[in-house]
Amino acid sequence: MFLSPSLSGYSPYKWHVNLVGVWANVNNNYLSLRTPYSLYRLPNRVPEQYKTAEGNLIFEENWIQENLNGRNKNASAAVSVFGPSFSLDIGRLSVGMLSSAHVGARVVNLSENVAHAIYNEFDSAQGAFDLFNPLSSGRPNQVDPFTIAAHSHANVGLNLAYKIPLKWDRQIIPGVSIKRAFGSQGMALQTEQMELETDGQDSVFFNPTAVSLLYYGEGETARSWAYDVGLTYVFHKKEFKRSGPYTLNKTRYHSKITFAILDIGSFNYKDAYTATAQVSQRIGFHTDSFDLEIDENNYARVLDSFFNEYGTYTESTGNQRVGMPTRMVISSDFQLRKHFFISATWTQSLRSRRSIHMRQQSTLMLAPRWEHPYFEVSTPLLWAYDYRSLRLGLSARLGPLYLGTNSLLPFLYTRGFRDADVFVGIAFGNLRDFGVRKWLDERKEKRVAKQKAKDCVTF
Repeated sequence: MFLSPSLSGYSPYKWHVNLVGVWANVNNNYLSLRTPYSLYRLPNRVPEQYKTAEGNLIFEENWIQENLNGRNKNASAAVSVFGPSFSLDIGRLSVGMLSSAHVGARVVNLSENVAHAIYNEFDSAQGAFDLFNPLSSGRPNQVDPFTIAAHSHANVGLNLAYKIPLKWDRQIIPGVSIKRAFGSQGMALQTEQMELETDGQDSVFFNPTAVSLLYYGEGETARSWAYDVGLTYVFHKKEFKRSGPYTLNKTRYHSKITFAILDIGSFNYKDAYTATAQVSQRIGFHTDSFDLEIDENNYARVLDSFFNEYGTYTESTGNQRVGMPTRMVISSDFQLRKHFFISATWTQSLRSRRSIHMRQQSTLMLAPRWEHPYFEVSTPLLWAYDYRSLRLGLSARLGPLYLGTNSLLPFLYTRGFRDADVFVGIAFGNLRDFGVRKWLDERKEKRVAKQKAKDCVTF
């Protein structure tokens, strides 16, 4: 249901229940954690030299390192909780309920010089402004447009999918989820390009720019309707083209492909707060008017003083529409052999990266898997984080319990730990046919049948 509302119409189970699932991710391209030991050793297998006399873990600040490569910086953190959900087949119709809650924050396109200043707490003694050109150099300083945003929301809804049978066991399955959504607190800070130029020893020029702050959801919960729509096509070869190996290997389907658009909708916050600071024309001034020493390079004070004296500042409270994380999903799944599958999933956000709206990062994933009713293992390869990084994951399912990560290597090799990803949950269906005991009984029955066949041959 969370990948495409139509996929619930094609399930090996008559009914299926998700008790709870949790996914958490944090990633960035600026700071990296380089621990002298792999994180899978936590908490009890850490070498003794990295513990205090009391047995507590030691953390050294120099384990965190900056990636200074001249590129703008991005970061995001998100947590999703997939609450109680179920799906029930009623003939050709599949009916279900889904619920989830999401919290996320992101920083997009932050200039490296600003990121370095923030990391060093705007302290000149720590070299916070070393990546800026000195005021006395005559060279300009530029800060590219950037966005900082955070959001939170939850939803509960009804899922419907309908199977339309075609020739040769093929199917077309349209599906829709209708959700009641609840928007909570959030914020967005956006800037235009800022450029500061110097002329001589005491003249500074600011080019036109603007900074806006949006804060919403304090004391109110926005309510709205949201929708998921999807279409799945299940493919089989024509019967007269199915050779013996095909029948043995394609036990479920040859392939299926699904297309969906998720989280169509937006929230209207009635008491959103907006503040804007704007400079509409190029302005020059003397640094003496700020009582600053040029060689201090205290750009934070320069900017603060400048906006207070030369900018126009406005505040307002009123309606603000904030969109949900609308995205397109195209996914295909192929059965290569009995129990062996390979899937490909493309998730493309339909919100711009610098948008104030809620947003989920775009990802392209290729995932081979071994699938059994009671066990499952998958090793997804992802082009993740808006196509900025390649990641290898690992997931497994044992009966109703599933867990995994979309970024495996940082847990094993921590010389460049820039992201962390983990998910875990419990889901099950058709309890009588889903347990390990059932699988063991089937294995026993096969052994008995094989032995009987052997005895008959011997006789």
